[in-house]
Amino acid sequence: MKTNFKHTFSFNAFQIKMIALITMTLDHISSYQTITQNRTINDGLGIIGRIAAPLFLFMVVEGVRHTRNKTKYLLRLYMAGTVIEIVNRIIEGATEGPSIGNTLPMFFYTALFIICIEHIVNNPKNLKVVCTAICGLIIPFLFYALNIILPRYGYSTAWGIISIFFPSPMNVDYSILFVLMGIAWYFINNRLINCAIFAALSLVCTIIPVSFITTGCPVMLTPAVCSIFDLFVDTQWCMCLAIPFMLLYNGEKGHSLKYLFYIYYPVHVYLLFFILHIRDF
Repeated sequence: MKTNFKHTFSFNAFQIKMIALITMTLDHISSYQTITQNRTINDGLGIIGRIAAPLFLFMVVEGVRHTRNKTKYLLRLYMAGTVIEIVNRIIEGATEGPSIGNTLPMFFYTALFIICIEHIVNNPKNLKVVCTAICGLIIPFLFYALNIILPRYGYSTAWGIISIFFPSPMNVDYSILFVLMGIAWYFINNRLINCAIFAALSLVCTIIPVSFITTGCPVMLTPAVCSIFDLFVDTQWCMCLAIPFMLLYNGEKGHSLKYLFYIYYPVHVYLLFFILHIRDF
């Protein structure tokens, strides 16, 4: 059941994406400290920046729901994520700088799992469709096994190459928890319940100590736990500030600039990264 909200003041999809772009930029300015090294200012920008990722995830879920061609939408997420990851690796290797990050694999797996589950639910008697969809759900987790096995036996370089094209869904930015939350948003399809789920995750990030996540972690779970760990540090719980924007979404498309994010996201990050690199040179 979909909950519709009618407000005199609301946001369409384009406006939500622009808010996400702006807050993402502020977050990266804070991370790279390109404007100032004042900790108070950067912490403030970082808090605002926590809004970006959940809003983008929210719009990816809406994108899967409303796109005319889900296969093309999925392929676009995959290709963009792969190209960005290749460029990231080149830049990181050339500058010996910190990891740049790439949220596209997280969005890709969210969309992939949604589409696979939907195929199974909608075509339970079509054996070919069901088997293909099940493979789409299972095969990505084989990459997680490779993420554990290959580095453990001295093949870290091999996994580094494989992970460019087949990243582990358990080690994506913002962790598998964001992927699961996106799937829940899609199938529950009730704005109030979806926001309640998101608020609960934000609360968990606030009240559960990091030591609870990391203590006694088996080796086989280390990659996944390291990814989840990022949600339980600093001001990540402030991501709940995205909830008002989600509630004020009116379901309308607005302007269509589908490739804006795919271009702006890596370009502005690389610009900030090089500013940091030149300044510290």
